[in-house]
Amino acid sequence: MPGIHSLLVAIVQPQDVERATRALVAAGLKVTLISSMGGFLREGNVTLLLGLARPEVSLAIQVLSEQCRQRMVYLNAEPYVPAAGSTHFITPVEVQVGGATVFVVPVEQFVRIDAQHRTYTYEPTERRKITMERKLILAVVPEEISNGILDALMDAHYGATLISTTGGLLRKGNATLMIGVEAAKTEDAIQQIERLCADTLPKMNITHPSVNIFVVDVERFESIGLEPVGRIKPSSAPTASATT
Repeated sequence: MPGIHSLLVAIVQPQDVERATRALVAAGLKVTLISSMGGFLREGNVTLLLGLARPEVSLAIQVLSEQCRQRMVYLNAEPYVPAAGSTHFITPVEVQVGGATVFVVPVEQFVRIDAQHRTYTYEPTERRKITMERKLILAVVPEEISNGILDALMDAHYGATLISTTGGLLRKGNATLMIGVEAAKTEDAIQQIERLCADTLPKMNITHPSVNIFVVDVERFESIGLEPVGRIKPSSAPTASATT
């Protein structure tokens, strides 16, 4: 198995997705697609995830640069309500949109699990120190077992987010799990996924089912929320009574 050194995240426009995906697959690169939205136009776009060996990063960026095109669109600079009898009008503003926005993140650990009970682990960096630093685990799994993995992680007290995604040129259904963990618990979280895969992957009626797991560093983690303004008493709570 080739070593996975980097996770490439590319945000592309819907008009370019089919062409870019075909070109990436033709270049021998595996890609996962996530429907997304963003930009100042608030338009839908697609986020591509690619796990890459070091020499493949430049290839992927080159393919994207050839397939993702910039476009000119016209926008009104501001809303305009003409006065009665006025002949004034607002000239549309020409803006440039499109292309691709690309992030390349170093992968600390890559794990691949297949239906033959084989687990491949590749660590491109030196062995992690056991610290209280946090890691982000991205697990791309078959859609059919995604809820089972999510339940197993939640039962083991791991917070996880499930994103419905599609994979590759054939748009095969899969799902991406995002799990934030303390560095010392990374291996345990991966083992939770591996245990469930050992029972379910061999029984799946798809060709070469597998799970791909990426572990990346988290530079900063915050759990943000307003302080509660008061306690809400459950309506079903029993009322205390005094006896003499």
